[in-house]
Amino acid sequence: MVKTIKFRNSNLYLNGFGMDTNGNSIVKLGFPNQRGFSIQTNGVLPHTNRMSDKNWKKGLQEITYKDLDLIEKECVNYIKSYGSILQKKKLKTYSK
Repeated sequence: MVKTIKFRNSNLYLNGFGMDTNGNSIVKLGFPNQRGFSIQTNGVLPHTNRMSDKNWKKGLQEITYKDLDLIEKECVNYIKSYGSILQKKKLKTYSK
């Protein structure tokens, strides 16, 4: 079973999907050798939310590279706009 997936164009890792205590869909992310964090996907990460609803109980093994690239793009853009100061500082992106 796949536990984490390293994104191809940033230093983020996809750790999974889930639900928070209020029943909202979340994506679980992390940086190398750091504690993970989550982002609510409802309304702000539309593609990630669809993938979360589809895969949160199945794990990460059924996600395609195309889906991963779209999830990464949404999450990177979200962190750049709304992430904490520490998340913005740690985020590294790479050119294709």
